[in-house]
Amino acid sequence: MQRKRALMACANDWDSPFQVGSHHIARGLVRAGYDVAFISDPISPLHICRGWTADLKRRRAAHRSGGVTDLDGRLWAYVPFAWLTPHNKPILRTNWVQRGWHRWTWPNVASLVKSHGSGEVDLLYLDSPAQAFWLDAVKYDRAVYRVADYNPHYEKYTEATRAAEEHIARRADLVVYPSRELQGYVERLGARRSLLLPNGVDYSHFAESIASRPAEYASIHGPIAVYVGVIPEWFHFAWIRAAAQQLPHMAFVLIGPDTLARERLGELPNVHLLGVRPYATIPALLAHADVGLMPFDVGRNPEGVDVLQPQKLYAYLASGLPVVASDWKNLRALDCPVHICATPHEFVTVLRQSVAAPVDAAAYRRFASQFDWAQQVRALLNHLDTLPGRQIAA
Repeated sequence: MQRKRALMACANDWDSPFQVGSHHIARGLVRAGYDVAFISDPISPLHICRGWTADLKRRRAAHRSGGVTDLDGRLWAYVPFAWLTPHNKPILRTNWVQRGWHRWTWPNVASLVKSHGSGEVDLLYLDSPAQAFWLDAVKYDRAVYRVADYNPHYEKYTEATRAAEEHIARRADLVVYPSRELQGYVERLGARRSLLLPNGVDYSHFAESIASRPAEYASIHGPIAVYVGVIPEWFHFAWIRAAAQQLPHMAFVLIGPDTLARERLGELPNVHLLGVRPYATIPALLAHADVGLMPFDVGRNPEGVDVLQPQKLYAYLASGLPVVASDWKNLRALDCPVHICATPHEFVTVLRQSVAAPVDAAAYRRFASQFDWAQQVRALLNHLDTLPGRQIAA
């Protein structure tokens, strides 16, 4: 049987240590019989001027090599290079750049994608407002736009970004979103059809980990409270500080970009900042921890936090960890086995109780198993099958 084709235009590059929903959807599509072209947001001379970070080196290598293949050759991933790219800065925040940057790529990204056989696809999937041009650059049978977060809370978001989102939402056959709290936002974008598609977890990746205790934990003694992910301004640094000071026997391990954490927590002896770690190493870091953390400050970013349905929630539970979190709307709506805290005092108290009480790891894993990404991709494809297609792709 002939395999179908999908073009995925995504904000993150394929080899990013942050393996978000679109990465897992790509894997699910390959398993479902698709060949996938995975195109990330571009790099530009401005990125290079900011310094040769590990992230930029990885993305530049994916560009210079002409793309990388993965998943037994069924996925081709590429990072474009453009002379100008959208950003919240003068000139770069204009509609002119938002809509036209792909014309200034080297080599031309649309021509390159077509040369790889993805000029006509069964599925066009977008999660990046910067890549709206694909709606006119390729032929497709169905188009999906995934709104993963409340995008206006990001620094790069501009009026041009908003216009691009509205353009995509109105033309896509389906707009999917992971949190009920995002439904209103999706409707305001003008989506013709929408679907709640919750975030998921690569269940076996976490639940079946048999890795030995990681080297990062060699010098750590006592219970470990772990956090994995972006550490933004609206992270509850004050709660972590209070907990670290009142629970000196407990280690607080934060895994992710740690510039802010080093400024605000770096002097605390039982706070361990590991920086970004490869996705493949995360299961061991969770398996040998004792509790997972989700301390977000709703007061600093109410619209952004209230919609969150973090993948880390399911990764913690699939790893058999109790989870301690701050209180936000969508987390309560999920009705999941999480200890929710409203104050720093509750946070400290619940942490102390969580590491002292018996852990029902099997119950946590059972809950997480309901959200395996394979099931979420199957739900997406089943829904797409009910929609009329353009019958353009070969």
